[in-house]
Amino acid sequence: MSKVVILSIKPEFSDRIFEGTKKIELRKSKPNLKKGDLIIVYNTLPDKAIVGVCKVNEIIQSTPDEIWNNYSTDLGIDKKRYFEYYLGRDKAVGLRIDSFRKFKNRISLDTIREFLPDFTPPQTFKYYNRDLLTGILAIN
Repeated sequence: MSKVVILSIKPEFSDRIFEGTKKIELRKSKPNLKKGDLIIVYNTLPDKAIVGVCKVNEIIQSTPDEIWNNYSTDLGIDKKRYFEYYLGRDKAVGLRIDSFRKFKNRISLDTIREFLPDFTPPQTFKYYNRDLLTGILAIN
């Protein structure tokens, strides 16, 4: 069975994902995911809401330089900000995503907490049982 992970993403980058200009989501550490796992996109401030879903197509692990050299057109970020993000790190992780769908209506933090009272937005990512999220995702 595929895993479900909620990723916290800045709204400017999630917008690029759903526009199709950002095909690889960057991370400093590798989540325990594989091809076909479901990503629920949680927009950070100021939105504080689940805005859509996508699937993992591939996990890319390499050096920041190699990922930039091989995938820069799919990263949805400029070179300066990219290298600032990975400053002092020798590993970079990219989640190649596909099958993305932006929800018609955002699911606010308050609404999420109606279904999951103890929900706190993850700093980076958090795994969930698919059954727990069914009620939330049914809203859309």
